[in-house]
Amino acid sequence: MHKTTACSAFALAVSLSMPAFAQDQDLNDSDVIEVQQQLLTPAAGLMNDHMHEGGEFMLGLRFERQRYSGDNQSGTETISDSEILAAGYTVRAQSMEMDMLMLDIMYAPTPDLTLMVMPHYMWHRMEMVGIDPSNTGMMMPMPGGHHMAGLPFGETHKHGTKGFSDTLVSASFRLARDPGFRAHATLGVWVPTGKVNRMNADGTFVHYGMQSGSGTWDVEPSVTISGKEGAFGWGGQAAYRWRSDDDNSSGFAFGDKAQVSGWASYLLTGDLGATFRLSYEHEGAIEGHYNGPHRHASPPDRQGNYGGDIVSAGLGLNWLLPIAGPQRPQLGVEFGVPIHQDLNGIQLPRDWRMAVSLAKTF
Repeated sequence: MHKTTACSAFALAVSLSMPAFAQDQDLNDSDVIEVQQQLLTPAAGLMNDHMHEGGEFMLGLRFERQRYSGDNQSGTETISDSEILAAGYTVRAQSMEMDMLMLDIMYAPTPDLTLMVMPHYMWHRMEMVGIDPSNTGMMMPMPGGHHMAGLPFGETHKHGTKGFSDTLVSASFRLARDPGFRAHATLGVWVPTGKVNRMNADGTFVHYGMQSGSGTWDVEPSVTISGKEGAFGWGGQAAYRWRSDDDNSSGFAFGDKAQVSGWASYLLTGDLGATFRLSYEHEGAIEGHYNGPHRHASPPDRQGNYGGDIVSAGLGLNWLLPIAGPQRPQLGVEFGVPIHQDLNGIQLPRDWRMAVSLAKTF
């Protein structure tokens, strides 16, 4: 099978890299140069966004939550329950939350090379609702291992999964380093450490999007640039996640994913910075098909109802905590909302996305 790779248009973005003032701090009245620690990350929701000095080690923890709810959407338009029913579904998703906990381990053997390992743990929670007035809620096996299952009209059902997800391993190479401009390239590999065979209580596969991992070895190159002028900072990042396999052990593969971010920042004090970030995400539809019993009763059960294009805007704060000596830990928070969504098939739209990070350099 020929694998379709996702193609993305790059969106404009002006980006935030919390600048350091160690090299160009103005002299104070006593002609003493005040050296300040660099704020590490431009935004809590970004990965592979910064590098370290030779010999430095960083340990970080990130938490991210995405919330989806409201009327289902097809393309850029909302879609009614009667239209979803006419498309062949008896149940639709009413809400979903996805949480990710990430351990961020970084080491720089030289000033021009930073290595990272990032294991993930994920939680998925989804609430479904019956939309067919004539649905009896009975399970009806069909040829090919498909099952049409339904809820009585108006009845809701909650279910979820949790477990370790895929692990990101990456190497970042410095391209440029001047007082007002920096650039680096990153080559990342997603190791398929997460499960893709999670089942419902009846022995059918869960919705594709509720599997903990991808089941494929994914390659993700990215390029990041940043600059500063006084208290103002800016930056941008472009990344592309390529699924190297056409299918995994469960018979499917998630679509390729392209991301572009641009940010602007302002250093409010020597220890606190504010950020504004625009991001664009494009993800292809799922390819392949579950190779075991699975349902077709709701949109999340079918491959064509995944992926699309989302443009989001986010605000954040980064704070160097007044503890732990010269290399103080940094706390970052970012909250983002979508400003444009063009979704494949029928899907729940995203409501918001929040990320919190805590990092300490040694």
